[in-house]
Amino acid sequence: GSYEENKLLLAEAKIRTGNIEGGLADLDAIRNFQNAGLAATAGSGMNEVQALEEVRKERRLALIFRGVNFYDARRYGISSGSRTGAWILDAAGNLNTNATINYGYLDYWPVPAFETDFNPLPSNPN
Repeated sequence: GSYEENKLLLAEAKIRTGNIEGGLADLDAIRNFQNAGLAATAGSGMNEVQALEEVRKERRLALIFRGVNFYDARRYGISSGSRTGAWILDAAGNLNTNATINYGYLDYWPVPAFETDFNPLPSNPN
């Protein structure tokens, strides 16, 4: 992982274990490293929920195009449910500006067939 990814994981761990100011200081260190020019979050009096939301938003920005956003959404539990009013472009090139995207099906992936083919044990009937 990169400096940003590791520092964001550390910030999240600190916040989740009660060291909110330490986690926010790590978040500020990342923003300073990127020369973002944003106001400091440490000392702002954020609670745990607010601080975790800042970390989540920073992960989306700092780790863009690294393929972690989908897994973060699942980990944070925001991939369940649905999103309305989304803009999507279908395969034919048509733009739908009021689409509904259902994320619930993404929570579980099926067991690959080759895994069960190579396993001589019988499948669980339940």
